[in-house]
Amino acid sequence: PRVVTLPPAENGRNHPIDRLLDSDLAKRGESLPPSVSDSVFLRRATLDSNGLLPTPAALEAFVANQASDKREQMIEQLLAKDVAYADHWLTTWNDLLRNDYTGTGFITGGRKQITPWLYAALRENKPYDDLVRELISPSADSTGFIDGIQWRGDVNASQSREIQFAQNVSQVFLGINMKCASCHDSFVDRWTLSEAYNLAAIYAEKPLELNRCDKPTGKMAEPKWIFPELGDIDPDASKTQRLKQLAKLMTHPENGRFTRTLV
Repeated sequence: PRVVTLPPAENGRNHPIDRLLDSDLAKRGESLPPSVSDSVFLRRATLDSNGLLPTPAALEAFVANQASDKREQMIEQLLAKDVAYADHWLTTWNDLLRNDYTGTGFITGGRKQITPWLYAALRENKPYDDLVRELISPSADSTGFIDGIQWRGDVNASQSREIQFAQNVSQVFLGINMKCASCHDSFVDRWTLSEAYNLAAIYAEKPLELNRCDKPTGKMAEPKWIFPELGDIDPDASKTQRLKQLAKLMTHPENGRFTRTLV
């Protein structure tokens, strides 16, 4: 979970994104491309922030504005439209968190919706690390994401709620695909069956037996965090305390995987 070290600033461009881009361009021997036109800038900024095109009147006024900091001013104006921002980004986060899933096998009531909490979090611009901590170690309003989906009838071991928990927190917050490792040691990555089940055991209410390709192995999982260099989970703690520990480890300042995944 390495933390990215920012390269030195070039030509007074000290913003972290500029420093990363300038360093990458220098390595490739390329020059910084010219800035986009005012009309292109406004179109992109408006679409990204609230999903809507700027009105013709807003576009004309922006292009005619001669202020040297008009782009910075426009960004602040767009971000101040908290309702439009939340309306637009709610769809993205509903998808990422599987909050809107109603597909085959979904049982009505088998998945607690967190839309009111999520909408409020987006509208108030809740810091990302706080948002993630509240999803992993939830309140009554934010619980739902970690509980996964209650499928209809019997399902294979890799679709239990405990394993869904391991798959979802690793995919959404770390960019790690644990689905392969949920059945057997991954063929496409470094992750093992034991690591997937140990992560799932943090959420489990009772001892969790490893299943390889849906066959019980007789081995029991132990609640463990996948990056022990950042800390670990107390296996004797209650489920509530284990989730609090995981939330802290996930958002640890040295967990570069967490920040890189968001970017």
